[in-house]
Amino acid sequence: EGLRRNSIKAEAVRSVCVDGTSGTVIPVGGGGEALHNAVMYDDARARGQAEAVRGAFAEHEKRMGYAFNASFALPKILWFKEELPRVYEKAAFFLHQADYMVGRLCGFFGVTDYSNALKAGYDLLSMEWPDGLISGIGLSAGKLPKVLPPGEAFASVSGEAARALGLSERTAVAVGSTDGYSSALAAGTVREGDWASVVGSTLVLKGVTGRLLTDPNGSAYSHRLPTGDWMLGGASNVGGAILNGFAAGGFRAMDEAAGKAIPTGVRCYPLTGRGERFPFVDGKAEGFYFGDISGGRLYPAIMEGIGFVERLSYERMAAMGARVGDVVSSAGGACKSDVWLRIRASILNKAIKVPLHIDAAMGSAILSAMAHFGGLGEAADSMVRVRKTVEPDGALVGGYGELYGRFREDCRKAYGI
Repeated sequence: EGLRRNSIKAEAVRSVCVDGTSGTVIPVGGGGEALHNAVMYDDARARGQAEAVRGAFAEHEKRMGYAFNASFALPKILWFKEELPRVYEKAAFFLHQADYMVGRLCGFFGVTDYSNALKAGYDLLSMEWPDGLISGIGLSAGKLPKVLPPGEAFASVSGEAARALGLSERTAVAVGSTDGYSSALAAGTVREGDWASVVGSTLVLKGVTGRLLTDPNGSAYSHRLPTGDWMLGGASNVGGAILNGFAAGGFRAMDEAAGKAIPTGVRCYPLTGRGERFPFVDGKAEGFYFGDISGGRLYPAIMEGIGFVERLSYERMAAMGARVGDVVSSAGGACKSDVWLRIRASILNKAIKVPLHIDAAMGSAILSAMAHFGGLGEAADSMVRVRKTVEPDGALVGGYGELYGRFREDCRKAYGI
């Protein structure tokens, strides 16, 4: 329908791929039929299995720089084996949601990409399933899909899918990626030193490094790019969700008032609940507020606090050995607020580029276009457009620098970091 509405011929679509939430698992039969509802990424039923996987994969975790938990795919597959053995035995493959949708597009199931496969235990250094470790926890590696680089075409759109969706059977189908992976690509994060902050409900950082870096605190981990470089990052528990309570007053009016109140002089770590996962891990961490938050200061103070956490995150990535330059990209709902962009650029003392298209679908399009343009970087160069660039405000940089220094001391006392 979208193709017809925009007068685009089906044959003009060269390639398609799909992104989806990482860690979501679907058991399928030999014909690709779903044998059970998808177990979503945020489903915690596999907590016990995650502990068993951690015990068996301890050395693997150390090499890769992450820790299995209930949100990962491999513990969910083990849950099926232990709790629903009939489904496990009948399953030909355990797929991720992007894999399943790709299969529906082309009719070939049992293929995945290595961004999704990471949470199923795929070894991104040796580029193979660790069969011995997988069999050691009672699973069959034969039920895991073949792994290809994200964006690699391996089939064409089936006749059935072409008729249902208005596509061409000549259109190539490529393996996809996780949604976070695609979102970072949409922001142009494709070469070493490129970084993107996605500030939506939560704060997510993704950046490209030339080698695998491991976080001793376990808050960040790396995906692998088709270029051979690595995409390092993590997701905080702070973010724009905490500002939703101000929506009744209208964000435009709130932003106008905020522009007159900054810098507020407040230091805060605006956690919405208990616990933090990035840029440090502390399940008992609680937010803090120091300073006067009366008289309309709370709204801009929270914006500043998230900016402080963003700066802390970049500093901790740099301390791990990552190269972070003077310009970063940004996506997410926070980019709709000019005053928040100005606050963040001034706290970071970095220019912030805002891409024209910031959805994960754009990242999937870039992956699909790699073969056409001759590589990931070339595809991103041709497709990513910058809507605007926000420079640090010289009138704010000095004051925020001083406040941030005090914020770091607050974090040392509160969290020991």
